[in-house]
Amino acid sequence: MDFQPGDFGENNPEDSIVNACPHCSKPVDKSATVCPHCHLPLDEIIQVDLSRELPNQRLHRLLQPRNILIAVLTVAVALGLYGFFVVQQLSGDYYTANGDSLIANGDIASAAEYYRQAVQLSPQDPEAYERLGWSEYQLAQDADAFKHFETALSLSSNRILSIYGAGVAAYRLRDYEKSISYLSRVVEVEPRHVEAYEYLGLAEYHLERYEIAYEHLNRAWIYNPRNPTVTYYLARVQAQGGETSLAIQNFNEAEKLGFDSGIIAYARGLTYLQAGEHESALIDLQKALLAYPTRKEVTLSLAKVLYLLKDYDAAQSQLAGIQADVPPDFQLEYLVLSGWVALRQGNTDTARDIFNRWLNLAPNNAQALNALGWAAYYAGDCQTASFYFESAAQSLQGEWVLSPDSLSSAQETPKDGLAAQCPAE
Repeated sequence: MDFQPGDFGENNPEDSIVNACPHCSKPVDKSATVCPHCHLPLDEIIQVDLSRELPNQRLHRLLQPRNILIAVLTVAVALGLYGFFVVQQLSGDYYTANGDSLIANGDIASAAEYYRQAVQLSPQDPEAYERLGWSEYQLAQDADAFKHFETALSLSSNRILSIYGAGVAAYRLRDYEKSISYLSRVVEVEPRHVEAYEYLGLAEYHLERYEIAYEHLNRAWIYNPRNPTVTYYLARVQAQGGETSLAIQNFNEAEKLGFDSGIIAYARGLTYLQAGEHESALIDLQKALLAYPTRKEVTLSLAKVLYLLKDYDAAQSQLAGIQADVPPDFQLEYLVLSGWVALRQGNTDTARDIFNRWLNLAPNNAQALNALGWAAYYAGDCQTASFYFESAAQSLQGEWVLSPDSLSSAQETPKDGLAAQCPAE
């Protein structure tokens, strides 16, 4: 048993002085020649005050297994606490917090980098993916944003911010059906989510489902009637439905609310054109062309208004300016208008050539057949004119009525052509 201070009556000062080995400081008999503890010869015997602990006794006590274990555990706990704080700094939470600070300061690009580190360190954290998705959305990295919103939802399927984020990112990617599927989930949970209704309306508008678009846009407008984008697209839907007066009112309101005046002028000009108010259409389309001089569809619409106002030379001048660079979606409209302008200017051969190209693009089209009939009629080619008028009548199946957007006059139907006296060549 190890010698400990107090084992020999430490409460009695006289009993605290004992004979001890000079090597190990343990008690020995006064007559001993060899220490029974360390087995070294006792050249001398010293006296030890048991009320004090000698250095070698202290070392001996500290090196006992129990004390060593306590020391090791103490060091381990200290190292663990230190390691915890180090790991905490390297964890996803650390990078997420830094990303949030950068977002607050407007540094979106740097924040996105921190969020990317966060998802690498915490790949099962849906919030980290959600934050990364929104930062990428703000940077117009829509495909990456959509992917990370979907990842967040795969980890936690009911996160409204991720559902909404996936919906608006899909809208930007022009995947309107997918956008609608996500945004519909949002309004089911949050029936007053104005932005979700707005994007639902826009997606339906682009899919040309105008009645559904109107329902969503109208709901968004009710919740926020001062939203210029909602007001503008509500007007577009109303124009599509033939509600031209309401559409014009909302176009005017959207312009007051700050929507792009050039875009407003173009859309309102088309609405006036649809309503047959050609002078008002001309004013707005001229404004639109000043705002967007390189937009070919604006020039084409202006040329159409000039044609309907019978200013054929001005219409031809506008068409000549875009001849080499007509957008694919407007090439047929450009071709048709060019043919009628040429016919009004007396260029029957040019008109017939253009109308034949039109017919090749749209076989058995009643309007193309009727146009060819009148081009032949004005050229004095009576037999060819009758052939095309009869073909147009067959295509119309006896209805004799051309579509409202026909560029022929009210007296230039297939029925009128068959009844007219064809001039000789």
